[in-house]
Amino acid sequence: MGFLDRLLSKRTYDTLFGPLHVICMPNAQGERVRIMELDGTFQSASLEGDRWAEPPFEYFRRFDALFQAEADDHSIQRVLLLGGGGFAWPKHGLTTRHGLELDVVEVDPKVVQIARKHFYLDRLEEELAKEGEGDRLHIFCEDGMAFLRRSEDAYDAIINDVFQGATVPERFQNATFFAAIKEHLAPEGIYVQNVVADLSREGAYRLFGLLNRLNDAFDHVSILDATDAEFGGADNYILLASDADYPFEGTLDYTFG
Repeated sequence: MGFLDRLLSKRTYDTLFGPLHVICMPNAQGERVRIMELDGTFQSASLEGDRWAEPPFEYFRRFDALFQAEADDHSIQRVLLLGGGGFAWPKHGLTTRHGLELDVVEVDPKVVQIARKHFYLDRLEEELAKEGEGDRLHIFCEDGMAFLRRSEDAYDAIINDVFQGATVPERFQNATFFAAIKEHLAPEGIYVQNVVADLSREGAYRLFGLLNRLNDAFDHVSILDATDAEFGGADNYILLASDADYPFEGTLDYTFG
């Protein structure tokens, strides 16, 4: 069955980065999935119904690897997410980890409106408020680098999920950016980045170039495969970087023997 044959509905909105499509289609189990699509790339998604807070994409689920760093004397409580999109991971994180406090930076207020209207961000905010925990989620509509420059907060983890189409803008993955990230990480804090690598020599070079820059900035860098068998059109990887040495499970060996 082709993509168009599976399409149930589609809405289009104008955003800072062009037309954004909200698509509804069934997954392999026949469940209805709402997908945020921009520039031909799936940016985020939500299951409909009772599973509204579960992340359909594998790479969102793999963000949870950062919690493997928790120990008796170390917890992951304050997290910063750059790139809100459809708020798939915030819904999951805030409903499954009740001590989590999350700041989300999304540059386009229109995307936040779409997330409230179509991707259950409004329900998340309502449920947090009902429990008297509305202050566990703060949303900032501004550029990620501008936020880092003005903020004085430190975080246990910072997640970079900033995308324009299928690529991360260069200014969100260079040495200047990583220096700003380190200024806002608590001791033993973790930086997490989602990367899409196409299956080409150029794609591999870009991925390893990023790994080299991360290794210049941090003492330890790990990589996890987060490719989605159903919705992925390329390989997704989760990069975890820290000055602390954490034994993350399922990491890939990208070094020479």
